[in-house]
Amino acid sequence: MRTIDEVLRIEDIDQKIAYLKKGRKTELPDAVKLYNDWNPNRHEIITDKEKYPKIKITVEKEKEVYDEKTGKTTTIPKKTKDVEPNRIALPIEQDIVNIQTAFTVGTEPKMNCEPEESEQGLFSALKKVLEKNKIKYQNKRIVRSWLSEQECAEYWYVVKDDGFWAKLKRRIGNIFGASAPEYRLKSVIWSPFRGDKLYPFFDDSNNLVAFSREYKKKDLDDMEITCFMTITADSVYQWELTDGWKPIPSFKHGFKKLPVLYCYRPEAYCEKIKTLRVRLEKLMSNYADCIDYHFFPILMLFGDVQNFSGEFKNRVVELTGEGANAQYLTWNQASDTVKLELDSLIEKIYSMTNTPRISFENLKGSGNALSGVAFDYVFLSTHLNVENLAEVIGEFMQRRVNFLVSALGSINSSLEKASETIDIDVEIEPYRLDNIDDRVSTAVKAVSGNVWSQKHGVLFAGNADRLEEELQQIKEEQEEKQRMEIEKQSKMSQNKPQNENRPVV
Repeated sequence: MRTIDEVLRIEDIDQKIAYLKKGRKTELPDAVKLYNDWNPNRHEIITDKEKYPKIKITVEKEKEVYDEKTGKTTTIPKKTKDVEPNRIALPIEQDIVNIQTAFTVGTEPKMNCEPEESEQGLFSALKKVLEKNKIKYQNKRIVRSWLSEQECAEYWYVVKDDGFWAKLKRRIGNIFGASAPEYRLKSVIWSPFRGDKLYPFFDDSNNLVAFSREYKKKDLDDMEITCFMTITADSVYQWELTDGWKPIPSFKHGFKKLPVLYCYRPEAYCEKIKTLRVRLEKLMSNYADCIDYHFFPILMLFGDVQNFSGEFKNRVVELTGEGANAQYLTWNQASDTVKLELDSLIEKIYSMTNTPRISFENLKGSGNALSGVAFDYVFLSTHLNVENLAEVIGEFMQRRVNFLVSALGSINSSLEKASETIDIDVEIEPYRLDNIDDRVSTAVKAVSGNVWSQKHGVLFAGNADRLEEELQQIKEEQEEKQRMEIEKQSKMSQNKPQNENRPVV
């Protein structure tokens, strides 16, 4: 296989781009098919008019008319009209993916790190970069795209600093030297639904050595232009398709590592339940048609109608003749089989994806039971599924932190040494409802029983963001409490009567 350097040296641009696309070792996702599954308005129950045709309804029956002049009988064909059937599309894929996304990154991934004093500035800068780029929300977009679109990429680049370093310097004085860095870090997401075709380039050792993206843009004349972009470990190359591929001057991105993070899955998360969802939509649509046309009872009259009397609620029909009778035609039994299949399909869809059905109706009556350990038991299968998803997403988050640490060292020379020594481990934590009373109670028992240190107890109670300030405040309060206790004992000893210690005669 050609190396990335050999491919980039090819003079023929068409051939070069063809080789860059061949570096992808997996099939390109079918964005149209995936979006059709994702968007309920594009499900086959809505769009497939052949599989789900209109309903023909007879307006007038076929009848024979006798013409007295000619003595012939003419047959008039029946009149029909086409009526649109019920087309019920369900956004099940969206519901499942959104719930799985919330459980996976609804709680921000934890960064485990014990930085040295020289690394404190870098760790604070890293957290500020994540906050500035609103990574808390970007994580959800990434996981949602990965589950529904099969793949997603995050591209990091630099923009002119708009006060990022100045704000950070107010908290950490030695974050940079005499002059502030000129740039700050920013990111963007690429995925199939956003109009991107992604082409990761892997070498023979299955390492990602380059990344390409094909997309379309419009110029000022509203003309659509196809663009191709390739990012390597040190440079960014671009071409535009206008009467053949035309190169755009390349540039150095300035990072030590490839500034693209990529995650892929072989199929969409809800692909395995697609047939069940199609059946469910068909069943609900057909059942709705059945209700529309057969729900209201039909009055059957037997005999000769002699007279109608009364109006509306007290109307009476007089029937004569042998076997005269009037009765309503109704269903003899409820459609239990339909309900059974509906419930079975819904249960299978959510259980096969390890997704809880979180709704007011399902959680009604739970009260305060679903918190703490009880919550973990109820959603155990979902938490276990998050552990499986973390095989890819956890690795993605770890690579992001590793890249950002290196990138911060590249754009801020004062952090370069720390970027080579700091060790940060990223851990995915499934979403759970924490009971603060249980956490505090556990922390107090563990610290008082000399099982945990005070620092561990404060961390467990949820004060990780203000750890040092919290420990200092606790220390000051304890010292103040001891001082007041000593003063109290001193006053008590001074006020004690002198004859209190005399022996009794």
